[in-house]
Amino acid sequence: MPLHLRLTGRRVLVVGAGPVGRRRVAAALGGGAQVRWVAPDVPPSPVVAEAVAAPFAPAHLRDVLLAFACAPPSVNATVVEAARAAGVLVGRADAPEEGDLVVPAVVRRGPVTVGLTSGAPMATVALRRALEAAVPDAWGLFAALVAEARERLAGGAERTRRLRALADGPLLALLVRGDVEAARRLAERA
Repeated sequence: MPLHLRLTGRRVLVVGAGPVGRRRVAAALGGGAQVRWVAPDVPPSPVVAEAVAAPFAPAHLRDVLLAFACAPPSVNATVVEAARAAGVLVGRADAPEEGDLVVPAVVRRGPVTVGLTSGAPMATVALRRALEAAVPDAWGLFAALVAEARERLAGGAERTRRLRALADGPLLALLVRGDVEAARRLAERA
């Protein structure tokens, strides 16, 4: 079941300082998380809440919502076991099927996020590239304009009707065509 977590202000543990661990740290920070980064070779970092240059210990899971095991396989197995014992959701980089979650490949266009998994990493990479080419930047502006209209409109059935008309109408086609001003006028009239 795909889902997106709001991590703002929540503690996320990343174990491992290699390329995958660094990507998980960047993604968690991008989501507003307070990152506890643990590895014997973790670099000093002014952007994470805690950079712990030490081997993983179960105590590192204290007050953590989510953990990522991005270290050597034996360490990752220990992280998964400890996280499960602590009731913490955990993703395992080297064996995703052994964790509680899979981190999707992502295509972002402004506020639009498309996540993709396939069960085969090379296939996922190829599909992400195809999506990047197929998903126009206009999708991000489309979502932003509909969200702005939603904030301006009062609640209730009329709001729902007007937003549906805006989203289902010519707004996206105008943006894809590059007529941003006409799209903005249309959104403002909603």
